[in-house]
Amino acid sequence: MELKRWILRGGVVGLLVLGIGGRLLMRVIAHREHRPVMEFTIPGTLTVLFAGTVAGLAAGLIYYVLRRFVHASWVRTIAFVVICGLIAWRGVHGLLLVPQLMFMALALVFLVIIDVMGRRLPVAATESPAVT
Repeated sequence: MELKRWILRGGVVGLLVLGIGGRLLMRVIAHREHRPVMEFTIPGTLTVLFAGTVAGLAAGLIYYVLRRFVHASWVRTIAFVVICGLIAWRGVHGLLLVPQLMFMALALVFLVIIDVMGRRLPVAATESPAVT
C-alpha cells in the first residue's frame, strides 16, 4: 500500500513541479533567448506535463525503495538526490549552461519536496500478517 502512495505522491508532485513548472520554465528560457512569438501548443504542453508526471512516478518509486531499505535519513536523502540528479542531468546535458542550471534547480526543488514529505511521514511497519 505504501508503494502506491509514494508513486502517487511522486506523480502528483511531478505533474505540478516538473510538468507545469517545466513548461513555465521553458517559456522563461524562450523569453531570455529573445524569441518574440509565444508558442504554446496543446501537444507540446501535454508532452511536457506527461514527462513531468512520469518522472515524478519514477522518483516516487526510487524514494519508496530507498525509504524501505535505507533507514538513516541523511543517507537516504543523499542517495535520492544523487540518483535522481544524475537522471535529470542526463536529460538536460545537451542544453546551454544557463538552461541546464535552471532545469536542474527545478529538479532539485522537486527532490526537496519529495524528501521533506518522506521525513514528515512515519515509515510504515513492514510486518507480515500473523498466520493462525
